[in-house]
Amino acid sequence: MTYFAHSENQHGKRHPLSEHLTCVGRMAEEFAGDARWSSEARLAGLLHDLGKYGDLFQRRLEGKEKGLDHWSAGAWTALEQRCAAAALAVQGHHIGLQHLDKRAFATLAQSHPVQLRLTDPETKTLKSRFAADGLVLSQVAHPMLGSSLAATIPTMLDVRMLFSSLVDADYLDTEAHFEGDASGKRYRAQGLKLDVSAALRATLDRIERIQASTAASPEVRAVRRTLLDACKEGAA
Repeated sequence: MTYFAHSENQHGKRHPLSEHLTCVGRMAEEFAGDARWSSEARLAGLLHDLGKYGDLFQRRLEGKEKGLDHWSAGAWTALEQRCAAAALAVQGHHIGLQHLDKRAFATLAQSHPVQLRLTDPETKTLKSRFAADGLVLSQVAHPMLGSSLAATIPTMLDVRMLFSSLVDADYLDTEAHFEGDASGKRYRAQGLKLDVSAALRATLDRIERIQASTAASPEVRAVRRTLLDACKEGAA
C-alpha cells in the first residue's frame, strides 16, 4: 500500500509520504548547516509526520476523518532515540514549541493538549509501515539535549534553530508539491545566501554611527560599550 502525505495537487498528483519525509529530513539537515546537531534535524524531518502512516489519516485525505494528531507519535519516537530537541520540534511543528516538560513528554503518545485523536494508538504499527516504506532512522551523533532535558540559554536558542530548520523544510516541500506540475514538484527559487562577515561588519558600523550621533553622558556611553563588548564576546 502507498501512504500519502498530502492530497492531490492541481495536476492530480498525490504526495507520497516516504518522499515527503525523506526530502524534509534532507532539507532540515542542510538548513542546520555545520551545527553539531544537524543529524538531529534530519531525524526530526524523518519523524515529523510519522502519524500519517495511520489509516485514520489516510481516510482524512479522502475527507472521511478530521480532528487528528499526526505528529505526537513521531515526537515520542524521537524521545525513544534520546533526542528531546527533535521531539520538541516534531511536537511543535503544528501546535508551536511547547515547554520542556518531562511530565508532558511522558504522556505524549497517549494524549493531546487540545484533545485531538491519534491517527493510530500503536506507534509500533506506524514505525513498521515507516520501515516497510524503505525509511531508516538516521543516527544522531550529538543529541542536543539527550534524555536529561537539562537546558541552558544556548541550547534554548539551538532548539529554536532546529525547530526553524524543520518547519521551513516542511513548508517548502509541501509547497513544492502543491505548486508542482506534470513533471513533479516545483520548488521556489532559493534566496540570497547570507554573507556572515559582511553582515557583521554592517551591523557594527551601524552601531558605531548610532553611538556617534546620540547625545549621551560619558557614563551611559561606557555602559553601552561594555554591553556591546559582552555581546561580541558571548557570540564568539
